[in-house]
Amino acid sequence: MKVRLDFDIPAKEKAFLVKRKEVVSHALQKILNLKSPLDPSEVPTVALVCSGGGSRAMTGMFGSLKGLQSLGLLDTISYSTTVSGSTWTNAYLYDDPLWSKKDLDEPIATLQNELSKSTKGLFGPSLLRYYYAEMQQKQMEGHPVSPIDMWGLMIENAIYGKKHTATLSDQQEAVSEGQNPLPIYTAVNMKKSAAGFMVAEWCEFTPFEVGFPKYGGFVPSEHFGSEYYLGHLVKKIPEARISYYLGMWSSIFSASLMQLWKHVSGAMPSWISWLGEDVSIIETDDNQSTLDTLRLGSEASTLSNLLHGRPIIYNVFNFLRGFFLHNTYRENFMFNTSKETHPDAFPNMLTPRDHTIGLVDAGFAINAAFPPVLWPHRRADVILCLSYSWDEDPLSILKKTQRHCADRQLPFPNIDFSKYESESPREVYVFEDEENPDAPIVVHFPLVNISFKEYKAPGVKREGKEELNAGDVDVSSGSSPYVTSNLTYAPEDFQKLVDLTCYNVCNNKESIVCALERALNRKGLANEE
Repeated sequence: MKVRLDFDIPAKEKAFLVKRKEVVSHALQKILNLKSPLDPSEVPTVALVCSGGGSRAMTGMFGSLKGLQSLGLLDTISYSTTVSGSTWTNAYLYDDPLWSKKDLDEPIATLQNELSKSTKGLFGPSLLRYYYAEMQQKQMEGHPVSPIDMWGLMIENAIYGKKHTATLSDQQEAVSEGQNPLPIYTAVNMKKSAAGFMVAEWCEFTPFEVGFPKYGGFVPSEHFGSEYYLGHLVKKIPEARISYYLGMWSSIFSASLMQLWKHVSGAMPSWISWLGEDVSIIETDDNQSTLDTLRLGSEASTLSNLLHGRPIIYNVFNFLRGFFLHNTYRENFMFNTSKETHPDAFPNMLTPRDHTIGLVDAGFAINAAFPPVLWPHRRADVILCLSYSWDEDPLSILKKTQRHCADRQLPFPNIDFSKYESESPREVYVFEDEENPDAPIVVHFPLVNISFKEYKAPGVKREGKEELNAGDVDVSSGSSPYVTSNLTYAPEDFQKLVDLTCYNVCNNKESIVCALERALNRKGLANEE
């Protein structure tokens, strides 16, 4: 069989962690002023979890990474998980096997130059011919094609400025010696419930393999996209270029009509709110989906299909095709069978019975890639959450993640969000659940401009008109240059966002270091017990 059936991480990832823990151990020794390197059993698992947000997320993540690198903290991280726009950053960086050992100013400058070009150039006659020829070639190789492939090629030209031939499996070289964190890219497979709403199944992509932790089914990354049946490779298809994955990982065109309506108007029309929506997006005041208490009639169901259907998705052959779920699958916490309308209550309707899977931007579920490092087989001790989301609520991502974990009985800090409703946003939030040591310590960086307005570096005040202007970075209004719909930025706007996110990390070094110390103490106590 070519499909790995297991809920644990693969052998290659375990081998990576052995090497990475040596790097992390020496980094922590230096940062925490320890007398000697840590024993591997004492090394905490630190994960970088990044949000979506198109070019804003990509640019902001570069700045945050620069900040972490300047503080010597980049080598403490074992995993880097991304969703939507932040996947562009990792895809760009992991072309270089030694990227985290080099000065990030060089790739930042190169990207700044590419991203300052006009978006009109992406629709020029020569590029349109290129898109068409590449999609034809992909189809000839045996892959399904869709408009999302063209979106991926547009992203390719926006950030690389030329054809990019690298694949996901090529990135194995960048983690072969544990020299960089392991990148985990994400998408979700949308399953329709009996009541008409959509439920997301998380799919993760690493240089080693692609798969669904929910089902415990994975395939080597170089074989993702090939045809499988009952775990056997029945038709090998060449691995798609990572440029196509960029389109799928950030497939804004997979939005439903309801989501587009909400995005444009800022609110959902009251006369259709009772039709329900993805449980992570539309909820009643008691945090229960409106569909928990409502069965739709045929006419309402038809309208619901129209509003919630996703006409453009990334289709790929289903490597789980032909498998049957074990009769005890209901006992696995990853399946939700408590509601009769949930897709998990119908085993014959779940993903293993589908010929293809339809993957979309994971931001439609949670706009930050928390799930991969919350599963028991990978459970992170510290999570640095870098959010570039455009939410008015700086804790919105954490609220959705907390609900996600509660539904699946996954450890996560028990946060009382009501305490933060009346206060102004902070540059950093730290959440630790002292009653549940299995829950990760979460250090959350929202996208805000607070002290950066007055300080060009931690403790260094701005002086003069030019320096004050450099601190004037709009990351909240509708007239901001960083709104999600903007794919390109003026060079000065690009640099301002990089400087802001770099500063926000550097200005809060103490919060990160304290979280690392707490995690180390937890490890020590656990080992003593």
